[in-house]
Amino acid sequence: MPKTADLLEVADEPPAPVARKEHSLALVIERIAINPNVDVVKLEKIIELQERVLRHKAEADFNAAFSKMQREVPTVKERASTDKGTYAPLEDIVDAVRPILAKHGFSLGFQTEWPDKNTVKVIGILTRGTHARRSEFQAGADQSGSKNAIQALASSVSYGKRYATKDLLCIVTRGEDDDANRSGAPDPPDGYENCWLDLMTVGAEQGLKALEEAWGKSSVAFKNYTVKHNKAKWNEAKKKAAKVQRT
Repeated sequence: MPKTADLLEVADEPPAPVARKEHSLALVIERIAINPNVDVVKLEKIIELQERVLRHKAEADFNAAFSKMQREVPTVKERASTDKGTYAPLEDIVDAVRPILAKHGFSLGFQTEWPDKNTVKVIGILTRGTHARRSEFQAGADQSGSKNAIQALASSVSYGKRYATKDLLCIVTRGEDDDANRSGAPDPPDGYENCWLDLMTVGAEQGLKALEEAWGKSSVAFKNYTVKHNKAKWNEAKKKAAKVQRT
């Protein structure tokens, strides 16, 4: 009786030249799997190795494409407004990025969950090939204005989609008059406008305590730039937090 062969020696025919497609790991595994002398445990380990290789390649391809795409993502104007300030509507953000996503092979979708009757969780999913990146946003119903219960939850869903999109794509939004207000100011530190201002906005909507905690955890460079060159934005966030605190 022949002894159990080592996994690398079980081919029923001589190995093909390296240049041939049969030398791919997937085909090697297929040929190994049909051999009755194969050690199943070792085969499972090789399959796990192949899966890790494929996941690593998918992630690497995703990151490379994302880096190229980022150069084309525009700043979106905040043309809509509420009593709390200005913002870029979801449809403006989607219209701005949809052709760019398609060009670089990305797709963006959302999953909505309801942890309880007054809470909504929106999960943004950015996908390319077999790799995906997620951003989660959870909040209570938006009770501002004169919304009924359904409108309040729908408003939170819309906000969650907008926040997740900005977070996943690191989109910068800017008020239509911000360019004039910041004329002469130096460029902000890296990462300042991409996501940090959004975190401050979310903190403000949770009240003064949440805003103060978010501010306290921020980098000195971000705080110094805000105080010196973007104080109006910070004052706006504090006013918003104070309103939430009183309700």
